[in-house]
Amino acid sequence: MNFIFKKFKKFIFLRIFFHFVYILAIASLPTVIKYMIDDSYSNGIYDVVKLTGIFVLLIVIGMGAQYLSQRSAWRLEKEFNLYFRENLFSVIICKEPSDFNKNSIGDYNSRLNNDIASCAEYLEYTMMIFESLISFIIYAIYIFILNYKIAIIIYLVALIVLYLPNLTANKFSKKKKKLLDDTAFYNSKIIDLLSGYAFINYFTYKNIKKNYESSLNRMEDSRYSFGKFKTFVNVLNGMVMYMINISSFGIMAFLLYKGEITAGVATATIAYIQNFMFPLRTVIDAISLRKSVETVMKNILLEISENKNLELENVKFTNNIKCDNVSFKYDDYIIKNFSYTFEKNKKYAIIGESGKGKSTLLNLINGNLSCTGGRITIDDREVSYRFCNQLIMYLTQKSHIFSENFWDNVTIFDSFDKTVLERDNRYIPRNKVDILLKSKNNNELSGGEKQLVNYLRAILSGKEILLLDEPFSAMDKNMEKYVCSKLLEMEDKTIIMITHNVEKDFLDKFDKLPIYATISVQIFFSYIFHLSVLYNYLFI
Repeated sequence: MNFIFKKFKKFIFLRIFFHFVYILAIASLPTVIKYMIDDSYSNGIYDVVKLTGIFVLLIVIGMGAQYLSQRSAWRLEKEFNLYFRENLFSVIICKEPSDFNKNSIGDYNSRLNNDIASCAEYLEYTMMIFESLISFIIYAIYIFILNYKIAIIIYLVALIVLYLPNLTANKFSKKKKKLLDDTAFYNSKIIDLLSGYAFINYFTYKNIKKNYESSLNRMEDSRYSFGKFKTFVNVLNGMVMYMINISSFGIMAFLLYKGEITAGVATATIAYIQNFMFPLRTVIDAISLRKSVETVMKNILLEISENKNLELENVKFTNNIKCDNVSFKYDDYIIKNFSYTFEKNKKYAIIGESGKGKSTLLNLINGNLSCTGGRITIDDREVSYRFCNQLIMYLTQKSHIFSENFWDNVTIFDSFDKTVLERDNRYIPRNKVDILLKSKNNNELSGGEKQLVNYLRAILSGKEILLLDEPFSAMDKNMEKYVCSKLLEMEDKTIIMITHNVEKDFLDKFDKLPIYATISVQIFFSYIFHLSVLYNYLFI
């Protein structure tokens, strides 16, 4: 909590300050009324006008302060949500692939919405406690000034009331947490089931619907249980409040009968007791509600504080990518004892049967996977996801197309000189640029056009190393050859590409050709393909 006060101290101070002014002004009104009643017989017209003017002035000051307090509250909420949503999003997208894939997209969506909403609730309940305590103290002082006997009795009862949250807080917190967990599970389940729309048919519909209804019932049962217990707590608090009112009014009536207080004091005290009860009840509710979301708040703060965002080191690729006796396995070895050095600015094609480790090798080089044995280095530095992320662009057959325009998809929301693509065909033919520019809905792009967008991302990213895993499989042959020829012309790019294109003329353009013939990866240089007999033996 100290962190929150330090981070948002300006807005917290403004909100509390204006609330203090508001309560001080409004709390003074019953006192003004007291003087109007008790001294009405002796007041001249001047005194009546003066007291009325003071009354109106206090209302104006109070309402103005209330407006500024609420405005500060909205600004505080805005800054709070911005900070926590931005930082939690940063935590999520900066995860290592192995950690990121432990949770579904639905889980992350729930965290960015439900968990942050819980954090905002924690802040609001905390502010409510502070503001209510300010109101409570100011009204307590005014009651004491009016009549200390009534004040002492009310104070003693208030201590009992303030103890009530301790009796229900733990159970309330558990039920609230269960509701949040079940709601998050429900949201995740929706995304999961809708993502499997292609599998819904006459035979699976009932099972999928049943699975959905199970998560729905689970959430609604939790919501009902939480609401039922919350109602019980509210009724209990209400009963206590009524007991306070009855006791206070009884004592005040007795004192009025004995002549120890005036009608003005009685009227003012009644008003103060009513206003005194409201912040007291608010404190009780806020303590319980704050307790229910406290764990979520602590977890988010801990996660944000431990997060180490992707720090750019301004690294450059200068020499080579070296695979030193690399092995990788799940149940069995996919790659075993593979050694090879990929030189800077050279172009490599990897061919072979499915399941022989081609894609795995690229994931190892990119840092998405860790070697079971051996090591991979880039310029003698062992690969890691965050290090490789600055040097490597990894393209797969299917890369995500954002629901944004063409330029935002190509640049990944970065600024870019559009004339680079519009003025010539150095990357793709001009007619293809026109087609992509006219596409308003990126979901309507063909598979080949989506791969063109992905290809442009790689080229314009400025990354020095391109890892390409069948990135042009959906293109027609002419476009594929055109794009590959452009890649080969790029003297400042190191390219390692998986392809099923085994045409001799195409392969001869690559500097070296690794072939996955067995589990152990073997390397053949391109000049081997000039030997037609060996070529026929390997591929025909």
